[in-house]
Amino acid sequence: MDLDVVRHRATNFLTRRVAIPIGEPDGRTTPRLERIVRAFRATGINAKAEPKMDAWLKTHAAFEVPLGQAVHTAGGPVALADDPDAVRGMLHLMRRNLAAMPTPPVPRGFAALRTLPESLLVATLRRFLRSPTAVHSGLSDASPAAVAELARLAQQMRACTKGR
Repeated sequence: MDLDVVRHRATNFLTRRVAIPIGEPDGRTTPRLERIVRAFRATGINAKAEPKMDAWLKTHAAFEVPLGQAVHTAGGPVALADDPDAVRGMLHLMRRNLAAMPTPPVPRGFAALRTLPESLLVATLRRFLRSPTAVHSGLSDASPAAVAELARLAQQMRACTKGR
């Protein structure tokens, strides 16, 4: 969001295949939700109604917080890709976060982070971190607001993983 304008990166392979999930807090499909999804689609933004929005947001945080913090610490996605030990540490945090979730990950594909061999995941993550998608994704945003948001989300993730 840029004030009241939604900005979206140019369509690419990933954005054509992965829809932006939009959902109501209670999971219902409401007329409002349907209008919002139609509005996004009318502008060419791939969007879909997500009935498990809470689980989607928690899954996203379980993945995004370790990723964002590792990228920030390394000095960018490519720098992180060049440090396999740091990628491995990031993956361990992602796995811990996913294991602590009270519900299965949404989308289900994120369960692969818990089950696939570490060596395969590290290689895949390193390749992703070098990709134009990662480099131009906003992962490199080291603004005070982005860093503060990651820190707050990390604090919330730690609170969720403590009891598990």
